[in-house]
This record gives sequence, C-alpha cells and structure tokens, in this order.
Amino acid sequence: MTLKNKLPRIMFLSLWLGGLAAEELLVDHLDPLPYDETLSLKQVVDATFEKYPQGSIIGAMKDESQALTQRTDSLIAGYPMIYLQYIDDRLLSNQGVMQIQSGYQIPIWMWGQRSASRAVAEEAEKSANLFAVALKHEIAGLVRESLWNLLLMENRRELAQQVYDVSRQLLATVKRRVELGDLARSDELMAESDLLDKKSQLTLAEAEVMHARKAYMNLTQLKRAPKLFEENRSGTAEIQERHPAIAAANAVVERAQAEVEFTRLSKQGNQPSIMVGMQNERFEGQSNINNETNLVFQVPIGGDSWNAPFVAQANLALTQKIADRATLMRRLEKALHEAEHNLEVDKATLEIANQRKEIAETHLKMSRLAFEVGEIQLIDYLKIQATSQAAIRDAVERAILVQRDTAFYNQVVGVVP
Repeated sequence: MTLKNKLPRIMFLSLWLGGLAAEELLVDHLDPLPYDETLSLKQVVDATFEKYPQGSIIGAMKDESQALTQRTDSLIAGYPMIYLQYIDDRLLSNQGVMQIQSGYQIPIWMWGQRSASRAVAEEAEKSANLFAVALKHEIAGLVRESLWNLLLMENRRELAQQVYDVSRQLLATVKRRVELGDLARSDELMAESDLLDKKSQLTLAEAEVMHARKAYMNLTQLKRAPKLFEENRSGTAEIQERHPAIAAANAVVERAQAEVEFTRLSKQGNQPSIMVGMQNERFEGQSNINNETNLVFQVPIGGDSWNAPFVAQANLALTQKIADRATLMRRLEKALHEAEHNLEVDKATLEIANQRKEIAETHLKMSRLAFEVGEIQLIDYLKIQATSQAAIRDAVERAILVQRDTAFYNQVVGVVP
C-alpha cells in the first residue's frame, strides 16, 4: 500500500474522532471541530489572512504610500508661508515714517528632489504590496503547522483509544481466568494497573486534541477544518528572489535606498523658495503713499556638513535592512536544508516503520495466543504488547510526518496555497 493510499485511511480515523460526543470522552471537555469536505487549505489561509491582526499594517503602509505620492504630486516642496510686517519710528527718530510689508513665500523643488521623492513613494507602494504577500505566506506556515499538529494529535488519540480498548479486553480475560483459578490474583492486579496506565495516556491524548483544536480555531477564527489538506512537493530546489519573504526584504532595502537619496537632496527642509511681497510706505504729514512690489528668489547653498548626520542616519537604516535581508537568506537556506533532510529521513524511516509494524502485528498475535494457552506469563505478554503497540504507532505517525514534511518544504521554498 502506498503512502497516498494510507494517508486517507489515517485521516479517516481522525474524522471519526471529530464526531465523538462529550459523554464518550474521559474528561467532560469538548471543543467540537467539524471537518468540511468543501473547505480547502487555500480557503483556510485566505480566511485567516483576512482576520489576522497584522493585516491592519498593510492598510497603514498603503496610506503612507498614498501620502508620499500626494507629496510628490504637489507643485510646491514644503509649507508655504504668509508674512506681515509693520514698521514705524516712534520710539527712535519719530519722523513719522510708517511701513507695512506683506508677502507670500512658496518653497519649490530642488533639482532632482522631486524625482527622488517619487522614487520613495513608488518603493513604499511596492513594499506595501509585497509585505501583504509575505504576511500571507507567513500565515500559510502557521496554518500548515496547526493543521498537521491537529492531525497528529487526533491520530494519537485514536491509537490511545485502541490501546485502551485492548487493555480493557485483556483485563476482562484475566478476570475470567482468575475466577477459574487459571491465573493468580496478582495477575489481575497487574492487568488493572496496565488499564489505568492506558486510561491515563488516553486522557492526556484527549487533552492534546482539544488543545490542538483550540489552537487552530484561535489562529484561523474558523469553527470548521478542511477534511483533506495534503500537498504535492514543489519542484523548487532553492531559495529564489521571488520568495515572498525575500521579495519583501528586497523592497524594504530599495525603499531605504530611495530614502537615502531623498535625504541627501532635501537638506532637512531648507528648500529654495520664491517670495512675492508688497511694501506700503507713508510719511507723516504727506498724502502720498509709496507702493512697491518685491520678488525674492532664495536658493540654499552649502550646508552639507549640517545635512551629513541625517544622510548618515538614513545610510545606517539602509545598512541595517541589508544585513537583515542577508540574515533572512541564511535562515531560509538553513531551513531548506532541514526541510529536505527531514523529508528524506522520514521517507526512509517510514519504510522501516512499516516493516516493523508488520512484524509487531504478527508478534502481538503470537504472544496473545501464547498467553491464552499459558505458554508465557502476563508480565511478558504486557512487555511484548507495549513494544508492538509502539511500533504500530510509529508507523502510523511516520506516514503523517512525510506529508507534513512535504507541506513544510513547500512553506520554506515560498509556496502559498
């Protein structure tokens, strides 16, 4: 039987558990989570993305890019100013001279500054869009992890239930044989102790299922789960530039580079400006008024030393983002190696586990017959049973782990469902 044929059967056990009533659990605490055949992994990721708290950051980033575009589209390069000035000589010469000056000052763009501002706006918009893709990729990883953990816990619980049922049947058999004088009372006590141990394991397994269900519902904000969510392995064998996290990191770096250029040209708001002014002048005792119009063009020169710290700060931010991108690449390359290795190891161990499972099932049947005819003691049978059950449980889990490793591999190389 191939892995693809085995996995639906394993999942079926999980789905059967999903329909348990509260009274069938050892602990009366049930977090119901029905499985929906029409619900896909992509739909779960999309629904989680829509309600994810960090999604609000995307809106804020887009608002910022729109504000930067609005700044670039403006015909002026800063805050316009209106000024009003009144002058007379009463306190000094007192010759009756009075002046009123008014004007309007308009900052204008420096050469190349507006294009630098546009570059910042464009990079901000691109960064916002790529951040959304990267966030969705991150959420896909959380959903994958939650679903596969849920499946593992569900199947562990099912196996614990089967082991508990076998132990309960064994106790009933031992009790009958004790009544017939075939076994000693100590054997019955041993079987009771084994049943209590299995019951304890089943209780803990039930708790882990409820924890896994609650974790899934808390993450996705959904009250149902997809019935099938296994994936085919991606053909991508390396971390590429189009990886959502790398693409977002590249956008952040490019935004920082644009900020450096804009900071270099801005000189901290010391913009060129055009000032249009009017001056009214009157002398006491004279009827005539002098009206003059002033046109002033101001251009800042020099001052690079004062602007240098701000450029250095922008360069520092850029360097930090470049370092963050390099660190991210190293982390992804390491994760890719681990994902490849885990998948290869689990595939190899699955074949071994299936062979051990077949041996364990045969050995378990033989030891059961041997115990029933009195060829082995109960304690020996319990030891064989424990070893065989562990081998069977390992084979079932390995089949799930191979599919989980495939999903994790897809996550590392940047596949979004």
